[in-house]
Amino acid sequence: MNTTSVTHSLALMATNATTSFLVIHLASIQTQITRCLAIPLVLGIFGNSASCMVFSQKQLRSSGVSRFFIAASTFNIIVLIYGVGTSFFALDHVSPDTYSLTFCKLRLYLRHILLMIVRSYIILACIASFAISSPHTSLRALCQPRYVNWAIVLVPPVWPLIAIHMIFFNTIQKNQCVNIESYVIPFGIYFFLVVGLLPVVLMTIFISLTTRNLRRLHHRVRASVLRPTRLQSRDRHFIRMLQGLVVMYAVTNLFYPANVLYSAATHWTAKSAERTAIEAIIFSITSNYILYINNVSPFFVFFTASDSFRHSFYHTIYKFIRYVISKRNQIQPAVITIEPSAHNRT
Repeated sequence: MNTTSVTHSLALMATNATTSFLVIHLASIQTQITRCLAIPLVLGIFGNSASCMVFSQKQLRSSGVSRFFIAASTFNIIVLIYGVGTSFFALDHVSPDTYSLTFCKLRLYLRHILLMIVRSYIILACIASFAISSPHTSLRALCQPRYVNWAIVLVPPVWPLIAIHMIFFNTIQKNQCVNIESYVIPFGIYFFLVVGLLPVVLMTIFISLTTRNLRRLHHRVRASVLRPTRLQSRDRHFIRMLQGLVVMYAVTNLFYPANVLYSAATHWTAKSAERTAIEAIIFSITSNYILYINNVSPFFVFFTASDSFRHSFYHTIYKFIRYVISKRNQIQPAVITIEPSAHNRT
């Protein structure tokens, strides 16, 4: 069951004359929680746009990690506009996924694809950080721009194929978009493993291997005076930012998938209206605020973790202000020259 279906279910309970005051109050809270999604939407668009501007600078965009950050930031904006936009529409209108089978099948499917594309880019950034910190030339060669660009291009077509099963097992029952009965448990397991556990495990493995490479590199530099092996300062800052991002994913990424798995495990359990309302509130928080933390906060993680990123951001803002001022100064009032007529010249 998606967020819109949960909201619709609460609304139906709230209109029932026998519904308790708690359920009505929770339905109102559910609506206010959704309206407040405007805050992460604005912060996310600003932060990811700023990240794209910083990482697109000439001295940064040659790095493979930087290119993956740009791709992830771009899709973060798309995720937020699509996910929050559809939630906003359902507040003041009848959600199409309650009567349109096509929209019911596509809504969660498309959001899932977009979210997994972002996670894939972060995983690839972790792999790239491991490669550039490796002492092996063959691994470092994988971070060449042509390989990175191919990886960025290939990720978006792959996820629609992996998640294609989601289209076939959604249906509309009692004006709610839900999974068919036989798909409830398999979907809960798939969602927990693929969305929640697997990305965190892969990110943790490769960022741990990167940290190990950095330690070995540090010891090798100290032991060698004649021919030290160096890692560019720029790449060290990228790795530091990536470490902060992986910590954030490890802390927040399992809440929503765990909630989906719990909903699947208790799908056939008889629940009171109060319990359903409380679970709906928790589901809304995990499927919106906690889920979108990973799409909103990367800029703020980068800004906190790296002084180099902060300086680049300030420099970007300074250049933008200078550009705007110079453009305004170039706009001069038009001077109209009137040529004297032949009669006036005589």
